[in-house]
Amino acid sequence: MIALLKFKYFYFIFLSFIVITLLASNKISADQKIKIIADEIKVEKNSGIIQASGNATVQDKKGSKLKSDLIIYDENESLINADGNIILNDIEGNSYFFDKLETDDEIKDLKGVNVRARLDDGSRLVGSNIIKKKNVSGLEDAEYTPCLENDYLIEGCPGWKLKANKIFQDSETKTIHYDHARIHLFNIPVFYLPYFSHPDPSVKKRSGLLMPTVETDQNLGDSFSIPIFYNIKSNLDLTFTPTIQSKSNNFYSFNYRHLNDMGNFNIDASIDDNGDKTGTSQHIFFNSEINNPYGTLDAFIQTSNNDTYMRKNKINNLTVLKSGLGFTRSHDNYYFSLDAIGYKHLAIQGSEQWEYVYPRVTYNINGIKDDLLDGNLNLNNQFYYNKSLSNNYSYMASSQLNWYKNIINNNTGLIFENSANFRLVSISIDNKRSNDTDNFRIYPQIHSVISYPLIKTGSNVSQTLSPVIMPIIAPYNNYTGPQSISSSNLFSSNRATSITQWESGPRINYGLDWLIDDNENFSLKLTVGQSFRLNKNNSDTAEELSDYYFSSNASLKNNYISSSIVLDRKDIDVKSISMNTYAEIYDLKLKVDYDYTSGKYSSLNEQVAVGGEYNFKDNFYLKFTGTKDIDTNKNIGYQYGLLYEDNCLGIDFNYYRDLTIDRDIKESDGYSFTIVLKPFGSTRSYGKSKVFGPTIN
Repeated sequence: MIALLKFKYFYFIFLSFIVITLLASNKISADQKIKIIADEIKVEKNSGIIQASGNATVQDKKGSKLKSDLIIYDENESLINADGNIILNDIEGNSYFFDKLETDDEIKDLKGVNVRARLDDGSRLVGSNIIKKKNVSGLEDAEYTPCLENDYLIEGCPGWKLKANKIFQDSETKTIHYDHARIHLFNIPVFYLPYFSHPDPSVKKRSGLLMPTVETDQNLGDSFSIPIFYNIKSNLDLTFTPTIQSKSNNFYSFNYRHLNDMGNFNIDASIDDNGDKTGTSQHIFFNSEINNPYGTLDAFIQTSNNDTYMRKNKINNLTVLKSGLGFTRSHDNYYFSLDAIGYKHLAIQGSEQWEYVYPRVTYNINGIKDDLLDGNLNLNNQFYYNKSLSNNYSYMASSQLNWYKNIINNNTGLIFENSANFRLVSISIDNKRSNDTDNFRIYPQIHSVISYPLIKTGSNVSQTLSPVIMPIIAPYNNYTGPQSISSSNLFSSNRATSITQWESGPRINYGLDWLIDDNENFSLKLTVGQSFRLNKNNSDTAEELSDYYFSSNASLKNNYISSSIVLDRKDIDVKSISMNTYAEIYDLKLKVDYDYTSGKYSSLNEQVAVGGEYNFKDNFYLKFTGTKDIDTNKNIGYQYGLLYEDNCLGIDFNYYRDLTIDRDIKESDGYSFTIVLKPFGSTRSYGKSKVFGPTIN
């Protein structure tokens, strides 16, 4: 019995010891700033040293994790030392690898040996030693590259990397500084800077140099331009780009952007240095969108003191400059606009370069319900005062009432799209070379589009064949002659484009619409038709019966072809063809625009414009555009080049030949070269290139 009681006392004392030990252990864990997990942990109570080995892991309160073969934590000094296969994962998603590491128990300040880092954006950083104190990190014998190893053009060789004796990163200013930096392309050093800095990847916008462009041109010579970006504020910045040219004047470009509570403002300008002593050339473009509670107010200016300056220096290819003011306001059922615009035609020489519209007022009311005939009404009003290129001045006021009502006959299946139009026009023209004109014009018209859709639906394909007939009743007028008919306006109710004119006389348009659609990848639409207009007098020379007009649109997945063809109704001979197509054939993307007018009926004209992009290897693209006059067998211009662009490097190299001639613009050819080190830009955003045909987006 006594022995049993002694055993119970021993059991009670042993259990109490375990409980006290657990309570003490929990209290120590609660006081610690880190959590340690390992296969084996040794604790020296007197010295406050905790040694963890075998898959040792330390995690701080914020979530950063440190793994190593051996971790020694000095609780009294709040220091962590790690040795062997060290991996540090911080809360920003960056991963660091070390041979040796010393850090505090908040993993803020650290010293590391042989660091390799993979940052959250995929870029990599290596160095011999790293020291981090507070907001500043310093790395010795460092290399940085944003290139992903899977996309290397050459095995074991990044597209570009930056080597430096020392790299400093300030997390507070979000800036990376380089001491004695060397930029390597494919491991070949190409550029040296004693000092270089750039914003870290978290910064969206920061002052600095943008990517340069190098070009050579037969007339301009060798040229070099490098944009300098200045971030004044988050909503305000300026880009200054000097362009140095060996055979022509140097010029300097400015782009100023400003966004505030008043609106959006943009100034684009340039000026040359008058190196040829013939006078300074410049251009200024300004556009703004000014906020106001009443609508949208736009102010814009485009001006240049030299008609060929911008095209000659490849700033832009504009031949018409536009300046003025515009105001628009729209609601559910009305639209109002007021503008005053001046146009300067740069391709025209002499005094007759300018035309003006000041002002032009438009006021439209839509969706007016007609309870009498159960239809709908629209009212369109316009007024303008205009000075033409021939220095004629004209005043015009117009008001047009449109009535429309659609009817579907359920018994026959016929669809009637009925419409009536009534336009009043008052016009006064001050002619400088002939008698003045002052008259009042009335243009009434009634028409209906009558169609009979025949629908056939299968398991995969549906077809619709719609005969269409469009009778139009309109009186003859003395202001509008017979209008040109094309595939695009075959079923137009009024082919006259000027608001002061209206297609006159009774006429009828008719034809067929055929649509095939598999509801997934393929569709085909074919339209064929003709128009008949009854002449007013037997002496009228205009053909009453038009030619045959065909238009087609076919698409298969991402490929399409659109065309319009005009056939002579007497000889069934082709008068004109207009076609554009886009095709993806394996790694080739191709666009073709083709226009042909037969010399049998008018001046012969035949042109073809081609644009394409061929991805022949990984990130390599062969690009080309060009336009050729087939009739004269002469090129109008062409360009071809090589583009390489991956996740870290872009190289764009082009050759072009431009046969444009206008005053001091002469035929030229040349090269352009742009290299972009990502993530600092894209070849699609920087550099210059001439385009002579359709482009691949």
